[in-house]
Amino acid sequence: MSRKTVLRRTRTRTVAAASLIAAAALSLTACGSGDSGNDAKGSSSAVASTSNSGGSGAEVGTKVGIAADTSLSASRCTTGQLDASWASEVGPDMNNDGQQTVLVMLKNTGSADCSMVGFPGVQLQTEHGETWDLRRDNEKPKPVTVGPGEQVAFDITFLASTRDDDRKFAPNQVVITPPNERRNLVLDWPYGGALLDQSAATHPGTFIGPVNAGH
Repeated sequence: MSRKTVLRRTRTRTVAAASLIAAAALSLTACGSGDSGNDAKGSSSAVASTSNSGGSGAEVGTKVGIAADTSLSASRCTTGQLDASWASEVGPDMNNDGQQTVLVMLKNTGSADCSMVGFPGVQLQTEHGETWDLRRDNEKPKPVTVGPGEQVAFDITFLASTRDDDRKFAPNQVVITPPNERRNLVLDWPYGGALLDQSAATHPGTFIGPVNAGH
């Protein structure tokens, strides 16, 4: 075998090895940047031990709210600097069998701007310890910056139970995990009544939207 032939084969093996390494690196990058999927709920899985209509920040579980990738200059809003409240405790009509929406406000109680983007984790809980992790809608999250004392909001869309033969879910508390956080805020459910229990449904009529500055 000639020296030219040996060099040619050596060069071919080197190029092939480099191509395999590049392909492996690309594959790893694609896996790492995959979307979390619409089934991800990101809320606490434990039952809250206390109730606080202003948001307790108690560490109820270890799952996190679902966040989208972003590059905001302000530091992330942490649970410890947020206060949760209902936009209104009047309404909705729990005897209405149509879809309704309520707003949850998240207030920056800190002294500096903070930022967030994505979906909070939301878990409904009954007084008997039953839980329902709400699914997300298909709205694309947008980054929001929250100044000191300012508020952002997210919505909970739901179907009330209005028939005696419905499968019912009567919420007592709402456990909220801000995007990319592990500690929770706890609100009482102030509207009474019961929801149509679709916790096992693929496309339930009760779901949440992303954090939004437009409210």
